[in-house]
Amino acid sequence: MNIFFDNNFDVYKIERILNIKPSDCKRKNETRMSPFNKNEHLEGYWSLVTDTFEELDIKPVIDDLLRKLEGKLEIIKEICKENNGEVCFEIVPIFEKDNLPAIYFEKRFLNIVNYLDAVIDIDMYLN
Repeated sequence: MNIFFDNNFDVYKIERILNIKPSDCKRKNETRMSPFNKNEHLEGYWSLVTDTFEELDIKPVIDDLLRKLEGKLEIIKEICKENNGEVCFEIVPIFEKDNLPAIYFEKRFLNIVNYLDAVIDIDMYLN
């Protein structure tokens, strides 16, 4: 899960507010320069990455993430609302040619995506 900010919001506050250590975070002024506008940095972000799972089903990964976010969704929504943040659930399955993953979303996850007005980004890799 990533929370993006196209402003100089102090993303380091999020760890204290949520009491969750991010996998990575950077303010906008700490990111690299945009390839489209050499005078502007890319978006700032706060990222939470799950453990890697050797599964053919996406459910354990989503369940792991949702456990980490349990009881924090209202706070995340408020942070985004107050600071023009956007939530993105990034799903990155890596699979072998003969073992295609099952990618589907249960209602619980979709309700959270809807509640946070989030987007889902799927990047698939074939080994």
